[in-house]
Amino acid sequence: MTVEEIKELAIDKVYSIYTVKMFKTEEKDPYWSVDNETKKNSLESDARDLKVWGYILSLIEKDNKL
Repeated sequence: MTVEEIKELAIDKVYSIYTVKMFKTEEKDPYWSVDNETKKNSLESDARDLKVWGYILSLIEKDNKL
């Protein structure tokens, strides 16, 4: 497997995870069935995860432009 193939697979995998996280954070009430404290913690965790995956995605995109 070449470095370019690895880079393509990496961006595909990270982008798919990022997209799922993005949709989940945009849902109206993804944690409707849990108590308010758990809901709050889960939403904060999702927002944090989205930022991290976005950062990883940006690093990969920058690396691919070099």
